Amino acid sequence: MVRNALRKELTEILALLPEGRKPALRRSLREEWLYAADVPVISGGDVPAALRKALTGADWEYLQEGDWLQLRKPAYEPPEGWYAGPFGPEAACCLSLLDRHPARSDEPADPVQRKLIKAGEEGKKAYEETCAALHREWAERLRQGRPLPGISSHYFKT
Repeated sequence: MVRNALRKELTEILALLPEGRKPALRRSLREEWLYAADVPVISGGDVPAALRKALTGADWEYLQEGDWLQLRKPAYEPPEGWYAGPFGPEAACCLSLLDRHPARSDEPADPVQRKLIKAGEEGKKAYEETCAALHREWAERLRQGRPLPGISSHYFKT
């Protein structure tokens, strides 16, 4: 498993929980969230105030959903150690589109960042599939005269 800087940061924050079983930290199954941790399970159904404070202080957003704490943090630039590569032809297509169409939309790029970070953790095949989906989506946007999201080109190259 890839342990990027965001995952490492969360692991350190989650270590603030009292002694006992450490929470499981997984990629969130929800598109709008990056990670999920089973903090409520090991904390008696709630999220301790000290943990909420530490998360907020480190710019993490969170939402308790049943037994899981959903987590996300914007990452304009890819987090250190996020993907070992290689960057395939679909990543090259995304990079080419960004290079050839420099106008960017004002909408947040967070959803694209989350997709790429999650795919980078899953490996080469998942990353290339995600880039292929972005390539199709961005080509459609451009055909409609809409600008591309403001994602860093570093998500598509070393």
